[in-house]
Amino acid sequence: MSAAYADLISYVQHLAPTWRKTQHAGFAQLLAALLERPTLCLTELARAFPCPERPLHGRLKRLTRLLSNPRLDELALTVRWLKLSYHFCADAPTLADGRPLLPILIDTTYFEPFACLVASVPCGSRGLPVALTTYHRTTLDACFPPAAAWPRSDTPLLAPGHSHPRPAPTAAQVRPWSSQNRIEEQLWRVLTHLVSPAVRPVFVGDRGFARADLFRTLRAQGHDFVIRIDAETHVQVHQFALPEPAASALACAPGARRWLPHGTYGADARVPVHLLAVHDPDQADPWFLATTLASAEAAEQLYRWRMRLECSNRDWKTGVLLREGDDHHALTNPLHLHRLLLALAAAQWCCALVGLQAWHDLPTTPTAPAPTLLDTLPPGAVPPPAVLADGPADPPPVRPHRGPIPRLPSWARRFATRGWLSYVRLGLEVLRAPDLRWLVRRLVRWLGHYLWTTTPLWRPGQRRYRQRHWWPDAP
Repeated sequence: MSAAYADLISYVQHLAPTWRKTQHAGFAQLLAALLERPTLCLTELARAFPCPERPLHGRLKRLTRLLSNPRLDELALTVRWLKLSYHFCADAPTLADGRPLLPILIDTTYFEPFACLVASVPCGSRGLPVALTTYHRTTLDACFPPAAAWPRSDTPLLAPGHSHPRPAPTAAQVRPWSSQNRIEEQLWRVLTHLVSPAVRPVFVGDRGFARADLFRTLRAQGHDFVIRIDAETHVQVHQFALPEPAASALACAPGARRWLPHGTYGADARVPVHLLAVHDPDQADPWFLATTLASAEAAEQLYRWRMRLECSNRDWKTGVLLREGDDHHALTNPLHLHRLLLALAAAQWCCALVGLQAWHDLPTTPTAPAPTLLDTLPPGAVPPPAVLADGPADPPPVRPHRGPIPRLPSWARRFATRGWLSYVRLGLEVLRAPDLRWLVRRLVRWLGHYLWTTTPLWRPGQRRYRQRHWWPDAP
């Protein structure tokens, strides 16, 4: 077993406190199976469920019911991943209005005949997912929760001890869409509905998202973007210039940059954008970027962070979390694949948080440390800010792909004989180590205290249940 089931179910309960007990148990079992067998094949995952005494048919039926559950509150995961991203995402620049930028890296990865559109935030050398949708590439049947069920940030917390009507479920529903462009815009609409107003979300995408109607939509909604455009696309360097291809209008020598703050995109559409050309000395072709940000340095920095999605895609497809990518899943229902990829995103967050906790604790504490104030707080108590500093470390600096590999620290040599491990892979190795379960428990306890503001006000019976089950290591 890669991780203890008790730790995983506590982790799931903190991420989705409004789920039912059976949903917590089923999702935790699916997480344990994904960490044990890195595949999307339902039969293989059912064989890895942490209940081998049950027949395989029963385990497979339980898994299928979870993947088809019509009342699974999926946006509960997105809300808490966004809150974690405010703490762990890269130190983004702050522009004139004082709000820090939150880069949302959008990319598409394929699991034939389906595609998964993922929105991630940069964290160290990786992009951690905060929202996703899955759709069929031919029929364009996509998975989205109905807009009427999206939670609102101004919804008051309900008082405990009273009966309240159950809110509408935010489970994804499969329905056809007119085009892939509408699917991309809907995912962005979900994110901007849930993101905190204290930050400025920025749409960061590659050339597949460069189109005039998306630029118009984002500008009309008051949202920022940094999107790479094709070299053949016609732009205007100012309002009186003739349209010409970006390769000639923004031509620059290797090592140079060109910033044109009052350009337009498209020969006919002529959408007002700022244009930036970046030509690194080691690149054959320059980047041509269209943005609404007033700072060339900020636009370049955010697009450079988009490159970290490539490492996350390798973790998802043929690397750390999955060893069988593309069309090796044999699934025909887009909702089933969508739920599996939600569990995969939760597994990536779990590995990342455990890896960062290992960076925080193992260099100075090779064995279980003495209990701290965070360990002695009762469930639901509000810890002082200084106590939360005992949580996971900040993401390690991005290691360059070229150049000499630095020596491993002594505490990390038990996980890799040579070379460095990413903090996601490090977390997976820690989850597999039985003697480091104290570290996972410590991370789960910190997670519950950090996410306490997004936890509902429980009735007395619910509170007693969570005090018994959320802290299996409590005295």
